[in-house]
Amino acid sequence: MNKTVIILLISISLLCQGAVEKPVYAAFPAISSSYYCLMDAGSGQVLLMKNADSPRAVASTTKIMTAVLALEYSQPGEMARVSQHADQTAEYTIGLKAGQEISVNELLKAALIKSANDAAVVLAEHVAGDERLFGHLMSLKAFCLGAFHTRFVNASGLPAQEAYSTAYDLAVISSYAMCQSAFRDLVGTNKANFKHPGYSQPYIINNTNSLLDTYPGANGIKTGTTDAAGQCLVGSARRQERELIAVVLHSGDRAGDCSRLLDYGFKSMQKVKIVDESIPSANLIINDREPLELSVYPAEALQVWQGVRAAGLEKKVKLPFTGFSTVNKGDKVGYLEVYSGGKLLKRVNLIAGNDIKQPASIPKRLWQEFVNWKRNIGTGKE
Repeated sequence: MNKTVIILLISISLLCQGAVEKPVYAAFPAISSSYYCLMDAGSGQVLLMKNADSPRAVASTTKIMTAVLALEYSQPGEMARVSQHADQTAEYTIGLKAGQEISVNELLKAALIKSANDAAVVLAEHVAGDERLFGHLMSLKAFCLGAFHTRFVNASGLPAQEAYSTAYDLAVISSYAMCQSAFRDLVGTNKANFKHPGYSQPYIINNTNSLLDTYPGANGIKTGTTDAAGQCLVGSARRQERELIAVVLHSGDRAGDCSRLLDYGFKSMQKVKIVDESIPSANLIINDREPLELSVYPAEALQVWQGVRAAGLEKKVKLPFTGFSTVNKGDKVGYLEVYSGGKLLKRVNLIAGNDIKQPASIPKRLWQEFVNWKRNIGTGKE
């Protein structure tokens, strides 16, 4: 059978598997931002998006990646020295002065909770020795995480022509960052005691993320504001063991936009099985094999979240098994890729549901008949 026809048959079968009874969904939320992304943190599925791959200035949401690298390449108790460059960082700052020493943990508090630019610069210089080099390391890390449309040039998110990211990339970076307990604890803190090296007593700093006070289940993450970026917010919330991440850029109401996106994700989406491992994806006719029919099954089931105007799902099937001499039940014969919003969500192996044997060649069959004849002669059988 032509390989193109095989792929078509499997694609049609998989689409039929997804034809289940549709749940009733609520209305689509009104969002003031034109650049947003809602992601299921557990699976990475993009639930809603608009211009989510458009590169934009992202202001202090940059500090999410700053904190990721600081946590991975330093220890909370390490002491960092404030440089002249960090001392001269533009507002908003926590007022650090050149020559002062402060712990990495306190710097992380100031950068993530209070969004202090000078604290971010001190972290960058402590890790890499130079803020520009640190920005390059941030970009490399983003690329490794799958944030392919991101470039950082500084640790604070202060305006820089060469710096940009996207709503989707920030969701990817934030999902990774929230896997670090130290990061999660800090961005979920409403207020904290901050030990400034220039003060004899700690004082309280308040989180710039108002979602922590207003949205049930909110547990992060980071605000950002500049003239170029507008109001930005990466917000997250957890309910009943499910965590969502909402990113809005250049928003007219960042807290409201994130709240509406999160509400939609929690209240108006349901899981639907689109791949069932008990149902064959196709029954293929294989010429010159025994038997001629091969049943192909997904190796596992797949459920996805669906709702009104949810990010589109796409399935792509790969079957690079041509040329096998035999196929045994359970052998991988290809794989199914499922995309959500154009992003790879899951790769599911396709396996053989039965054995397929290649018929023996004519010389081999003649030899086998001769061997059988000799055996029969030896036993007196004709």
